[in-house]
Amino acid sequence: MVYRRLICLAVLLAAFVLQITSDSYLGQFVFALALALPALSLLLSLPGMLRARLALSSDRPRVLRGEAADWQMRLEVPAGLPLARLSLRVTERNPFTGAVWRRSLTLSGGEGEPVLLAAATDHCGLLELSADRVRVLDYLGLFSLRRPAPEPAHILVAPVCGEVRPVPQPEGGFSHISPAGTARKGSGEDYDLREYRPGDPMRAVHWKLSSKWDELIVRERTESPSPLPLLTFDRDGTAEDQDQIMDKLEARCRSLLTAQRPFAVLWPGGDGKPLLRRVGDEKELEDCLTAVLSSPPPPAGVRLDALPKLIELAGEPVFRLHLAAGEEDSYG
Repeated sequence: MVYRRLICLAVLLAAFVLQITSDSYLGQFVFALALALPALSLLLSLPGMLRARLALSSDRPRVLRGEAADWQMRLEVPAGLPLARLSLRVTERNPFTGAVWRRSLTLSGGEGEPVLLAAATDHCGLLELSADRVRVLDYLGLFSLRRPAPEPAHILVAPVCGEVRPVPQPEGGFSHISPAGTARKGSGEDYDLREYRPGDPMRAVHWKLSSKWDELIVRERTESPSPLPLLTFDRDGTAEDQDQIMDKLEARCRSLLTAQRPFAVLWPGGDGKPLLRRVGDEKELEDCLTAVLSSPPPPAGVRLDALPKLIELAGEPVFRLHLAAGEEDSYG
């Protein structure tokens, strides 16, 4: 805008020199036209400048890590009003990794095809695109008017689900865990689920789950409810490490949901305090992943094991499964 104003000033000076050095009406006409053009440009542009709005959106609100996705920026101007030019600064944030990307842009045209920007989907996270310094310019680019910032747009970059496999029992046997709230009942007794062992009666086989797991699963009478699986992980690794953990997390969550097993997820939040989410169905799992991927990294050095009395959930029995990048899961 400064460059355009300098050009306009140069034109005005040239027209003024022409006026004082010429005896004809041409010099006066050129000088008057040079004075009137900026005001005329502002007058014609002002209705559109006052009504122009910027809208941010995304073509895909949820993608898997590594999939292509675009941000969409559309300049909205009511029909019949002059089109406006707009300058702004866009900021893309990934709170999960702490990455921030900024860029200054200029949009022109009115309600046409939206301007597309590629989203950074290399790592998991709830991406957010926001805009500030939003200013609408007149036709000549000499005057600007500040406009309100649009609502941010979001893209959830979800993990790539790893291998879905049964979650072992805390007693050390690799048997499936049945949910305390959905255990099969008969004659006032609860039943647990585990892998088939030679000698088990065929009437105890759970055929529906056996077909899902592609192995025989039997129901076993239990005297007490199974402990609540608690999936935990730390946030002190690199972005690649966190991607691996997120892949594991979704795989374990899918495994427990397939077995109709409620569970909980615990992780350190941005303030260093632990965050807890309980999951019992697909919607709660999606809400949990969104909460995890939107939480910023905690302060350096904060780990779950360093927090006292962390693994306590209202006194109910808990079976902890800790997820780590590049390592086998630890059970406790």
